[in-house]
Amino acid sequence: MIGALKQRSVLKQLRKAIGQQKRELPTGQLQSVLLLSQNGLTVNAQAVASLAKKLQLPVADIWFREFTTGIKPEELGPEQWCKKHFGWQGKLLTDDAAAFQAKDFDLIVAYYWSENPLLDNLIASKPNAFRVGTAGGNEALYDLIIDTPKGDWAAFENELIKYLTILKLCP
Repeated sequence: MIGALKQRSVLKQLRKAIGQQKRELPTGQLQSVLLLSQNGLTVNAQAVASLAKKLQLPVADIWFREFTTGIKPEELGPEQWCKKHFGWQGKLLTDDAAAFQAKDFDLIVAYYWSENPLLDNLIASKPNAFRVGTAGGNEALYDLIIDTPKGDWAAFENELIKYLTILKLCP
């Protein structure tokens, strides 16, 4: 019952955030990136390093976080989040929550294929980022939706770089 109330609270906050946003999208070269994935969808340190190289950014400027289920919170790595890391209205409760809230990302990449209200709420909390997602996610949230085969990071990354180059957001 409490889980259902919390879920409703997160969805209400998400709808409110999407409806009230006044956005200013980046116009120059990207400086920082947030990459969100779900349940080990082939995104790892090597994929993050490859993306950093293609965007000509230091790896430290790409925040990678994975939302996972089925693992106890104490067994998660520093780049992993689970449901217990989120409070009411989708507020992040991890050790790096303050750093996350203070960070302004130029690009947010949501690499997951179904709506995830907790991650969607985090994305909505960053109105000045260019948002890229996959088909099947919350389409009202994204500026660009890339439709590639599920789990094919190489194809997704190539399409992402192609569109960012066209938009003059990366070299």
